[in-house]
Amino acid sequence: MFEDLIEKTLSYFDPTGKEPEMFYHAFVLGMLVHLNNRYEICSNRESGYGRYDVMVFPLDRSSDTKSLIIEFKKVNKKAKENMEIVLEKAIRQIEEMKYETELIKKGIKKENIIKLAIAFDGKEVEIKSSVEA
Repeated sequence: MFEDLIEKTLSYFDPTGKEPEMFYHAFVLGMLVHLNNRYEICSNRESGYGRYDVMVFPLDRSSDTKSLIIEFKKVNKKAKENMEIVLEKAIRQIEEMKYETELIKKGIKKENIIKLAIAFDGKEVEIKSSVEA
């Protein structure tokens, strides 16, 4: 659905400039804002050994509701990257930097944490999850 939304609504020129990741970051935050009555949505905060892009976790921690850690990555064609390489790189970054540390401190179980990579090249977008649906 996300890929379809990007294809139908955005211009190829929207995610340009020095930091095109910021465009997708802001776009996703805007889409998530309607969840703020049930989830806390955090952006660019430290956790573990680094700073995640977006984290979404339930306000009610008594349930087994899923939490998300989202990492955005741009394909670097000069480095001969493709979408699959970038998606793997983003998931690996979430894991190696231990971004889940903040969620675990808040009492969220590891099995309820979904690591989500969003890779893009201009308007082309692909998503990979640490959990297969």
